[in-house]
Amino acid sequence: MPTNRRAAQLLAATCSALAETIRRHMPAGPYRDFTAWAYSADNPRRHEYLQSTGVIQLVTMNTRMLTGLVEEDDWPTMLHHAGRMNAYQVFEVVSDDLAIGLGHPVLDAAQTRRLDLIGALNRAMLQALAPGRNTPAMLLLSGPARDAARHASGFEQSLVKSKRAGMAEDYARHVGADAPLLQDVEYGLWAALVANVESCRDLVDGIDGTPTASLVRQGLADRYRAVERTLRAEHLSRLDLAALGGQSILVLPTLAYFVCVLNDLLAPVPAHRAVLADGTLSDVLSDAALLVRLQNDLGTRLLRMPPVQQHALINRVARTCDADGRDTAEAALDQLATDPDTAFNRLQKDIVNGEANIALWHARRAPDATGALTALADSLTYHAGLYGLHSARLAAGLAALDARLPDRRATTLIDRFVRFHEHMYSHAHTNPLGEYAI
Repeated sequence: MPTNRRAAQLLAATCSALAETIRRHMPAGPYRDFTAWAYSADNPRRHEYLQSTGVIQLVTMNTRMLTGLVEEDDWPTMLHHAGRMNAYQVFEVVSDDLAIGLGHPVLDAAQTRRLDLIGALNRAMLQALAPGRNTPAMLLLSGPARDAARHASGFEQSLVKSKRAGMAEDYARHVGADAPLLQDVEYGLWAALVANVESCRDLVDGIDGTPTASLVRQGLADRYRAVERTLRAEHLSRLDLAALGGQSILVLPTLAYFVCVLNDLLAPVPAHRAVLADGTLSDVLSDAALLVRLQNDLGTRLLRMPPVQQHALINRVARTCDADGRDTAEAALDQLATDPDTAFNRLQKDIVNGEANIALWHARRAPDATGALTALADSLTYHAGLYGLHSARLAAGLAALDARLPDRRATTLIDRFVRFHEHMYSHAHTNPLGEYAI
């Protein structure tokens, strides 16, 4: 558990917000009972569950971002808002995990059913985010969406399958139940989706009326639209993929939310309205979002690698494919997934799990192994170029904000956020240092 006092407070605030969201919004049933227990002190493996659901990394990220930026008297307010954002993002992990396996261009019947479920969730989110709309998530996700959720395994749709299953078994022993309870927990994801939508609604309602609230709301809505297009589109350019990738990751609304708490709620900054109105803040946050998306999909080391070195790595994979008779696109990517070079860590995760990845999009649709590796090499060069360009844009944008705002809290927070993910995504996702943060 965290030894830093602020980290401990952020962890407590997050767990409190999760408990409140579960209590208020999650439909009654075995899944809610299990989830409430798993986050409580009654769970002897609570820390492991907090790690596997992203809570520990989120708290670590919060601590890195906020240290020294919040006055002592303002910490209770910050803890409240940070806990609420973290709770929403924890439920987002559950929803994101539904997309595991959907990065392939051709889906089977079960995968298509999950894709339709994600589409229903995206539409429900957009309804919940529309000002003045108050239809309960239970109604927004009723009917076909609820039926589809009953076929989605919460164990299989996870990057930590054995941990989730083992925790459910521990819970069953704790309450003295048997197999039917385990099945209800495994196939009870609909309750988590309902809580996800309502936690998102709570998030935007909690800052309603502030100058930055509309940017947060728009950023969240853009996410769900971008997810839908990314998963369903048949033709996308590399520029399209980068733009959609920057929108579909939660960077912009998360950073806008924390800037809102700092500059609108805790210590209002009059000049903040100007950089918000003229698009300066939006540009900076969009650059940050694209950088983190690229880090997430390609990995920091591969992005910083010179094109000639990137191509050398891909050529080595191509030679192995030729030697082994691997002549299909799928076989070439499977070969890359077993390559020992750690530069491929992020690509390997998404190949093995069939997850969407902007660098793999064209490679997966290539007619053969040669086409797949050529498309991948082209994507690496293109996206690494974008990374260099937008790194420079972010630095210039942060400097411009510093020149216009009376303090550096917002720019420090944004810069720390990007650096945190830059470091995190240099590690494999199986390493605790490289696990989910956003």
